[in-house]
Amino acid sequence: MTLNNSLLILIKQNPGITYNDIHTKFASRYKNPASAKSALMRGLKDMTSFGLIKKDGLKFFITDKGLSSMSVEMKDKLVLKLNQSMKKPIDNLDELVKLLVVLLQRGAEDSDLLRNAKDNSAFTINDLVEVRKEIRSKRKYLKKMGELLDTQIEKLKEIDFNDSLLINFDADFVDKLIKYCNGQKILVETKDESILSKVPSHWIKQNTISVEGSDISLLIQLILASPWAKVVIYVPGVKINLMAGKASIFGSHKTISEFYSNMLVNMALDENNY
Repeated sequence: MTLNNSLLILIKQNPGITYNDIHTKFASRYKNPASAKSALMRGLKDMTSFGLIKKDGLKFFITDKGLSSMSVEMKDKLVLKLNQSMKKPIDNLDELVKLLVVLLQRGAEDSDLLRNAKDNSAFTINDLVEVRKEIRSKRKYLKKMGELLDTQIEKLKEIDFNDSLLINFDADFVDKLIKYCNGQKILVETKDESILSKVPSHWIKQNTISVEGSDISLLIQLILASPWAKVVIYVPGVKINLMAGKASIFGSHKTISEFYSNMLVNMALDENNY
């Protein structure tokens, strides 16, 4: 969008806006204040000369001519965007539908907009019908692929393929993790000094911490106090990556399912997402 168009929109949306307020909104576009001032002064002067805006004291207002100019510009841009979207309609489907909705809504109140669209559009209703056919064809294909994928997922579960789970790393998770470990030895890998500096030295070998029994609870609570630290926890049959307050859990499907059901007994397993 050109500077003049941006200025027109700003003045239209803020009748009576002053130069200082305009400068404040546009100064960040330029490397230095002098460049911003020069460009804005030139733009405002040109638009005033062309009758697109008028100045009343220190305040700027858009004129009818300015509104008309902006309307024409917007009409042209709308049709241009529609033509661009129709070059690859499936890739731009969301944008295409939104633009068509805008065209029809505005066109109901502005006959010039529809006339402009009819005169300058590079597509027809039949082109849109063909797009719809392609969508329906893809929908059938995706449905078939989804059904085939469901079958493969079930077969992978039967052979106990690798699985994963992403959940929040919070106090509730920690309590259930400690119970799941049941005192068995766990290994923790981290380079985070906020954790390493707080654990006894005899727990640490290089960047790996090894604990079992009641020490598990102490260590996990320390990790919980640094939820943004990068940590990897190894418990029997399960690897847990901790980062940014999330726990990514990896293991075989049966192990993950057991881990999940044992730890989160109060949560229903949603087969559509898992």
